[in-house]
Amino acid sequence: MKLQQQESAVEQQQGGEEKLPENLLLYFEQILHDDPLIDEVGFLHPTQFCSLDCARDGDSASQSTEFHCARYFWCRDHKLAISAEILPELYHAARDAYYNARDAPLSRTNLMRHTKALLILCPDLLTAWNSRKMVLSALYDFTKLKDELQLCALILSYSPKNESTWSHRRWVIKQVAEQHQDMLELIGNESILVKEIAEKSKMNYRAWRHRCWLIPYMTRKQVLDELNESTRWSELHVADNCCFHYRRSLLLALLDNFFGNEEDSLSWESDICLLWKEELRWDEMLIKRYQGREV
Repeated sequence: MKLQQQESAVEQQQGGEEKLPENLLLYFEQILHDDPLIDEVGFLHPTQFCSLDCARDGDSASQSTEFHCARYFWCRDHKLAISAEILPELYHAARDAYYNARDAPLSRTNLMRHTKALLILCPDLLTAWNSRKMVLSALYDFTKLKDELQLCALILSYSPKNESTWSHRRWVIKQVAEQHQDMLELIGNESILVKEIAEKSKMNYRAWRHRCWLIPYMTRKQVLDELNESTRWSELHVADNCCFHYRRSLLLALLDNFFGNEEDSLSWESDICLLWKEELRWDEMLIKRYQGREV
């Protein structure tokens, strides 16, 4: 009798281990659903993860979830930590769930949940990004598009040079621009995001290229403000030529705006000339100050 009980216990334990990746994925997706404002993700070595003492805090998600799931995740103040120990199993579970959701007649909600989890683990999967585009294109929803920008910002916080994420972010902005004439606030937030990423990720060509891509959506005042605000940043990061390319794009945009607008006055033409002359004087000053740099 005791032998049968022991065998039954072993079988239950083995069955639980087989379902562990699926349970981890469900737990991971529940965390993302419960806290849509997560803005930072960290993948920690098990020794680092243990120092968080997540079992005692119990702040990852529902207390009713099994302990063996909670021991791999920690979430507080919109910051999420995942133990690197379970990343391979979690990735494979997320990938399988996505493929099943894509090929089966499941709800779009499930498809979005699975792709979100999968892209956080591996943001280079273009098919997953395209699946999200397909769902978002079916019906315009500004709230969902804002959530999509939040997801992109989350991924860029730990993978700031991921081209797939930057490309998807531009697609989302295009969708918003087709429906909204006033892009002032959105473009301002984009500029702040790129500036923060550029501070953490030096020589990030993709981030600055995204900022250049935003220029046609800017008002004249925003272009002038961007030109003024980038002056100090360029002086502090003279070796990062990305910002100088950005300033060139801003100056060219002001010229294009002038020649494309017949209502511009002579005073505005004079202002543009002064801007270009001031830029040349400023460049000359930087060249003399930082000899050997490609200003």
